[in-house]
Amino acid sequence: MISAVFVSYRSATLTARAIATFREEARRAGREAEAVVVVNSGDAAERDALVPHADRVLFPPRNLGFAGGLNAGIAAARGGTLLLANPDLLFCEGSVAALTAAVEAGGPVAAGPALWADTARSVLLPPAEEGRPEELARRALAADPARADRVFRRDARRAAAQAERAAAGASAVVRGLSGAAVAVTRATLGAVGPFDEGYPLYYEENDWQRRLLLRGGRLVFVGGAHVVHLFAQSTKTEPRAGSWFAESEARYYATHFGEVGKRGLARLAACASFEAPPLPAAEGLAWSDPAPAAVAISPFRHFRPFALALVPTDERRWTPPADLAEAHSGEALFLRAFARATGATLAEVRFAG
Repeated sequence: MISAVFVSYRSATLTARAIATFREEARRAGREAEAVVVVNSGDAAERDALVPHADRVLFPPRNLGFAGGLNAGIAAARGGTLLLANPDLLFCEGSVAALTAAVEAGGPVAAGPALWADTARSVLLPPAEEGRPEELARRALAADPARADRVFRRDARRAAAQAERAAAGASAVVRGLSGAAVAVTRATLGAVGPFDEGYPLYYEENDWQRRLLLRGGRLVFVGGAHVVHLFAQSTKTEPRAGSWFAESEARYYATHFGEVGKRGLARLAACASFEAPPLPAAEGLAWSDPAPAAVAISPFRHFRPFALALVPTDERRWTPPADLAEAHSGEALFLRAFARATGATLAEVRFAG
């Protein structure tokens, strides 16, 4: 049996869609499926809306956080293989089969899919970064307009490599996976231990994955597993998300890197915020350079992190997919066309959709 554990927070409609696509993909794989939902909102209406869709709905008396929700769902689930999932997912054809095959081959391993920001699968979400002091240094560089291009080119190379794997259906051992969708066996969970509930939100997956790696386990990006992630649909309505992120980040770096981690966070906090000329507002990008191009899409002016869209060689225009634009309506969204070979900027706008 494959059990999917969803932690839902004001996300009943999204969670119901995610469950339906999970069940369909488990059916395609010829596997018995179980859906367990932990409703963290305290909203009885959300609980009641999900009862017809899930095999079990847990309704704790308080918000357990994402880590606590996962732990509760794992304890209630019956499957030997589990998918630990955000509510804002759509599982595409073959995804559940590919993810479960990757973790059931043996050994302590966790596997994650190629995550797409739109249902047409044209915008690939960025590769996960391993939480290390070096990553804090890269974030500081990205906040400096004079040095941000160096970080952007490095990120563009990583994004392109991930896009190639997704296109080829290839897998690779990596140093980090997005916590939005992770497959794992119960044996691996037993070896590594539960998620640390000291993280209110964010970094719980970094902490757990680091513990897995330190025990000799592997993290595998499964390019043949495609999942649509309509990201940040729950947290954008939660005013405490920013403070939860900061609290979790501080705890993670202090726990795993001690004084080095604390100093890295202090240096990052001391960096001046990114200041660059404002971008013109437009509904899309247009450029004249004939070089093969790609587009970076980010909620941040410094484009870190960014999602990636590869542009056909004969195209000199790009507009965000309608469902991506709708999902982030009213939010800042920045677009940058750049040359694939060099990372040089071809055009930039602030999306006004």
